[in-house]
Amino acid sequence: MSKNVVIGIGNTVLSDDGVGPCIVRRAEELLGGSLDNVDFRENYSGGFDLLYDLTGYDRALLIDSIVTGACEPGTCMTFTLANFDELECERLVDSHGINLPTVIETGRRCGYKMPGELLIFGVESEDVTTFSERLTDKVKAGVDEVVARIHTTLLKWKEQETARID
Repeated sequence: MSKNVVIGIGNTVLSDDGVGPCIVRRAEELLGGSLDNVDFRENYSGGFDLLYDLTGYDRALLIDSIVTGACEPGTCMTFTLANFDELECERLVDSHGINLPTVIETGRRCGYKMPGELLIFGVESEDVTTFSERLTDKVKAGVDEVVARIHTTLLKWKEQETARID
Protein backbone atom coordinates (compact mmCIF):
# COMPACT_ATOMS: atom_id res chain seq x y z
CA MET A 1 0.00 0.00 0.00
CA SER A 2 1.24 3.48 -0.89
CA LYS A 3 2.20 5.97 1.78
CA ASN A 4 0.82 9.48 1.36
CA VAL A 5 1.56 12.71 3.19
CA VAL A 6 -0.31 16.00 3.40
CA ILE A 7 1.94 18.89 4.46
CA GLY A 8 0.77 22.35 5.43
CA ILE A 9 3.51 24.92 4.95
CA GLY A 10 3.59 28.36 6.51
CA ASN A 11 4.34 30.71 9.36
CA THR A 12 1.42 30.59 11.78
CA VAL A 13 2.17 34.03 13.25
CA LEU A 14 2.00 35.89 9.91
CA SER A 15 -1.77 35.97 9.34
CA ASP A 16 -2.63 34.22 6.02
CA ASP A 17 0.86 32.74 5.66
CA GLY A 18 -0.32 30.19 8.25
CA VAL A 19 -3.14 28.89 6.05
CA GLY A 20 -1.24 25.68 5.17
CA PRO A 21 -0.83 24.45 8.76
CA CYS A 22 -4.38 25.62 9.57
CA ILE A 23 -5.83 23.57 6.71
CA VAL A 24 -3.77 20.49 7.58
CA ARG A 25 -4.98 20.61 11.19
CA ARG A 26 -8.58 20.82 9.99
CA ALA A 27 -8.07 18.03 7.43
CA GLU A 28 -6.51 15.73 10.01
CA GLU A 29 -9.36 16.47 12.42
CA LEU A 30 -12.00 15.60 9.80
CA LEU A 31 -10.24 12.91 7.74
CA GLY A 32 -7.40 11.48 9.80
CA GLY A 33 -9.30 8.63 11.42
CA SER A 34 -10.69 7.33 8.13
CA LEU A 35 -7.44 7.21 6.15
CA ASP A 36 -4.87 4.69 7.34
CA ASN A 37 -2.19 5.36 4.70
CA VAL A 38 -2.03 9.17 5.11
CA ASP A 39 0.12 11.23 7.44
CA PHE A 40 -0.58 14.89 8.15
CA ARG A 41 2.32 17.22 8.89
CA GLU A 42 2.97 20.89 9.48
CA ASN A 43 6.12 22.58 8.20
CA TYR A 44 6.85 26.09 9.42
CA SER A 45 9.91 26.92 7.37
CA GLY A 46 9.71 25.38 3.90
CA GLY A 47 12.90 25.12 1.91
CA PHE A 48 15.34 22.36 2.74
CA ASP A 49 13.33 21.21 5.79
CA LEU A 50 10.75 19.77 3.41
CA LEU A 51 13.25 17.04 2.55
CA TYR A 52 12.62 15.37 5.90
CA ASP A 53 8.83 15.64 5.64
CA LEU A 54 8.76 14.19 2.10
CA THR A 55 11.20 11.29 2.59
CA GLY A 56 9.65 7.83 2.45
CA TYR A 57 6.34 8.78 0.83
CA ASP A 58 4.90 7.70 -2.53
CA ARG A 59 2.63 10.73 -2.91
CA ALA A 60 2.61 14.18 -1.35
CA LEU A 61 0.12 17.01 -1.22
CA LEU A 62 1.50 20.39 -0.12
CA ILE A 63 -0.70 23.29 0.98
CA ASP A 64 0.79 26.78 1.13
CA SER A 65 -0.22 30.40 0.84
CA ILE A 66 0.46 32.25 -2.39
CA VAL A 67 0.07 35.88 -3.37
CA THR A 68 -0.51 36.29 -7.10
CA GLY A 69 -3.22 38.93 -7.27
CA ALA A 70 -4.80 36.78 -9.99
CA CYS A 71 -7.84 35.73 -7.96
CA GLU A 72 -9.79 36.41 -4.80
CA PRO A 73 -8.22 35.60 -1.42
CA GLY A 74 -9.23 32.13 -0.27
CA THR A 75 -9.18 30.71 -3.82
CA CYS A 76 -7.24 27.44 -4.14
CA MET A 77 -5.10 26.77 -7.20
CA THR A 78 -3.52 23.43 -8.04
CA PHE A 79 0.05 23.04 -9.25
CA THR A 80 2.35 20.13 -10.03
CA LEU A 81 6.11 20.04 -9.77
CA ALA A 82 6.27 20.62 -13.54
CA ASN A 83 4.83 24.11 -12.99
CA PHE A 84 8.09 24.98 -11.22
CA ASP A 85 10.56 23.50 -13.71
CA GLU A 86 11.78 26.95 -14.71
CA LEU A 87 12.61 28.05 -11.14
CA GLU A 88 16.26 28.58 -10.47
CA CYS A 89 18.19 29.15 -7.28
CA GLU A 90 20.17 32.25 -8.12
CA ARG A 91 21.80 32.39 -4.72
CA LEU A 92 21.78 30.25 -1.63
CA VAL A 93 21.73 32.36 1.51
CA ASP A 94 19.81 30.02 3.77
CA SER A 95 17.62 26.93 3.55
CA HIS A 96 14.69 29.04 2.32
CA GLY A 97 16.70 29.74 -0.83
CA ILE A 98 16.16 26.19 -2.05
CA ASN A 99 13.11 25.73 -4.23
CA LEU A 100 10.89 22.65 -4.19
CA PRO A 101 12.30 20.97 -7.34
CA THR A 102 15.80 21.32 -5.86
CA VAL A 103 14.67 19.76 -2.57
CA ILE A 104 13.17 16.77 -4.43
CA GLU A 105 16.22 16.32 -6.66
CA THR A 106 18.60 16.62 -3.70
CA GLY A 107 16.66 13.91 -1.86
CA ARG A 108 16.77 11.60 -4.88
CA ARG A 109 20.50 12.13 -5.42
CA CYS A 110 21.13 11.37 -1.75
CA GLY A 111 19.26 8.08 -2.11
CA TYR A 112 16.12 9.08 -0.21
CA LYS A 113 12.74 7.83 -1.39
CA MET A 114 10.94 10.93 -2.71
CA PRO A 115 7.28 11.07 -3.76
CA GLY A 116 6.62 9.98 -7.33
CA GLU A 117 3.51 12.15 -7.40
CA LEU A 118 3.33 15.60 -5.85
CA LEU A 119 0.55 18.18 -5.89
CA ILE A 120 0.59 21.69 -4.49
CA PHE A 121 -2.53 23.52 -3.41
CA GLY A 122 -1.77 27.24 -3.35
CA VAL A 123 -4.28 29.30 -1.39
CA GLU A 124 -4.45 32.91 -2.55
CA SER A 125 -3.75 35.06 0.48
CA GLU A 126 -4.63 38.61 1.41
CA ASP A 127 -2.13 39.42 4.19
CA VAL A 128 1.11 37.53 4.78
CA THR A 129 3.01 40.27 6.60
CA THR A 130 0.93 41.22 9.65
CA PHE A 131 1.89 39.53 12.90
CA SER A 132 -1.30 37.66 13.78
CA GLU A 133 -2.28 34.08 14.48
CA ARG A 134 -5.61 34.66 12.71
CA LEU A 135 -6.39 34.24 9.04
CA THR A 136 -8.15 37.08 7.25
CA ASP A 137 -11.90 36.50 6.84
CA LYS A 138 -11.72 35.78 3.09
CA VAL A 139 -8.96 33.19 3.48
CA LYS A 140 -10.63 31.62 6.51
CA ALA A 141 -13.84 31.26 4.47
CA GLY A 142 -11.97 29.09 1.92
CA VAL A 143 -10.51 26.60 4.42
CA ASP A 144 -13.31 24.02 4.28
CA GLU A 145 -13.33 24.06 0.47
CA VAL A 146 -9.61 23.25 0.44
CA VAL A 147 -10.17 20.45 2.98
CA ALA A 148 -12.83 19.03 0.64
CA ARG A 149 -10.33 19.16 -2.24
CA ILE A 150 -7.79 17.33 -0.08
CA HIS A 151 -10.38 14.65 0.67
CA THR A 152 -11.22 14.28 -3.04
CA THR A 153 -7.51 13.99 -3.92
CA LEU A 154 -6.86 11.37 -1.23
CA LEU A 155 -9.87 9.34 -2.37
CA LYS A 156 -8.64 9.52 -5.97
CA TRP A 157 -5.20 8.28 -4.87
CA LYS A 158 -6.88 5.43 -2.96
CA GLU A 159 -8.92 4.47 -6.04
CA GLN A 160 -5.75 4.47 -8.16
CA GLU A 161 -4.08 2.22 -5.61
CA THR A 162 -7.04 -0.17 -5.60
CA ALA A 163 -7.11 -0.27 -9.40
CA ARG A 164 -3.39 -1.21 -9.50
CA ILE A 165 -3.94 -4.04 -7.03
CA ASP A 166 -6.88 -5.44 -9.03
